[in-house]
Amino acid sequence: MNINFLKIPLFKLNYIDNVSDFSGLTMQNLESLKSEYDELELKSIIESVNWAVKNPDYDFLSLLPSLKHTNEEIYEYLCKLEGSLNGLY
Repeated sequence: MNINFLKIPLFKLNYIDNVSDFSGLTMQNLESLKSEYDELELKSIIESVNWAVKNPDYDFLSLLPSLKHTNEEIYEYLCKLEGSLNGLY
């Protein structure tokens, strides 16, 4: 598992003001991911998110220190994201 693939979904947090308002990816978001990344890259992204959800104590901010969210908020986001991504493949 390459932890660097986690940076891709984490970057999208720059466009989310309040994590509690994020309910997961829309169908349009999922289709956009499919057009931006090939199957192997998407599987690597999903694998990294699945790993992150199992490792809540990881310092997610270390991957993108400029994020304006706390580590707890990032973890909450990743948990919501996991539910959206797991139906992809």
